[in-house]
Amino acid sequence: MAEFTSQSAQFPIGNVFAEYPMVDVEIEQLKQSDTSISIYFWLSTRSNSPAASELSDHDVFHSVELLDSLDEESLYTARLHNDHESICVGITKAAVELESAQSTPNKWTFRLRAESAEQLSTFQAYCQENDFGVRLTRFPTQLQIFNSQEYNLTDKQHEALALAYTEGYFETPRKITLEELGELLGITQQAVIARLRYGEKNILENTIVHSVNSESNP
Repeated sequence: MAEFTSQSAQFPIGNVFAEYPMVDVEIEQLKQSDTSISIYFWLSTRSNSPAASELSDHDVFHSVELLDSLDEESLYTARLHNDHESICVGITKAAVELESAQSTPNKWTFRLRAESAEQLSTFQAYCQENDFGVRLTRFPTQLQIFNSQEYNLTDKQHEALALAYTEGYFETPRKITLEELGELLGITQQAVIARLRYGEKNILENTIVHSVNSESNP
């Protein structure tokens, strides 16, 4: 499992629902056919939900159909044009499974399930090539457990190191600042520095230093 976030303005479907600030959106399923991509999504609202015909007027949708209504929630299905580049197309091209996609003010959070890290890399590469601003905010749980056992990293250290790496903090020139990393992690810049420093220290102690000690003490 991995989590990505994207600003609504960089997600075509997000642009549509930005017009309805009183509506909460959750995409719960995505299916691909030869000619289109279908999504199933819930709309929760304290006022009237937008009509299917109203949503169909947007170019991002080929068609929209209301399937069911329960109190303040309505279930819809929509067909997307799979020849239009979008995050949903990227998900299908990378052959990852969409667990859910939820909207919050100005932001969407995607939970994806993949069989390999290469699939997640393919999805990220697709988004970068098409200028869709997605950020990896949570690494796969299995990788977190592996790293904690292998390098004595805490979950918080691993999260900070993984995010710093994927966002280009270690590249030259750096693509993200410590302050920006802190905003993504919800912590102070000083806390980011501490997590990176102690995480790097644990990795060194359990790789290079451990190797040197093993060679000197056969």
